[in-house]
Amino acid sequence: MGFRRVSPLVRISGRGWLRLDARHAALTAAVYTICSSVLVTLVYGWRLVVNWRHPNHLQDVYYGVQISYMSTLCTHVTLIVLSTFLIIGICKERCGLVTPWVVANITFMALEAVCCMYSNVLRDHINKKFDTMCKAEMAFFVTRLFLNILALWGVMRFYRNIRSGVTYKDPEAIEL
Repeated sequence: MGFRRVSPLVRISGRGWLRLDARHAALTAAVYTICSSVLVTLVYGWRLVVNWRHPNHLQDVYYGVQISYMSTLCTHVTLIVLSTFLIIGICKERCGLVTPWVVANITFMALEAVCCMYSNVLRDHINKKFDTMCKAEMAFFVTRLFLNILALWGVMRFYRNIRSGVTYKDPEAIEL
């Protein structure tokens, strides 16, 4: 079983469709995850500081909301680290560095959904309605959820190609 060489970034198939190369789709997913996680880290870090400065706004649910925000913040810091390992795994074509990102991405999407709903329900308990921040947070989460699924699809395409023996490296030059 020999290695197959894959074509460049974009190729046009027989029907005229444009296809993104699996390696570049995986790299795009890694960069998207880093950028998205940095944005979420900044937003939730800001919310933690705002809540910390004004704990009386959340009354008796202060600690629940803060713990929810802190767990979301920690998951995204972990995703930033795992995304850098993903980039290294893609460049070196090593499945062992790709797998932790896939597992963590699936797990953290579920954890973030729980944390997002938990914090919104707690804030709803105080405000007696779902406020604008809740609606914005849920819209932001659902948008990222859709993009995360696309990113996961791209990485899984790359992973399956590597497992089946496809290589993206240039052929080695043999000198005689």
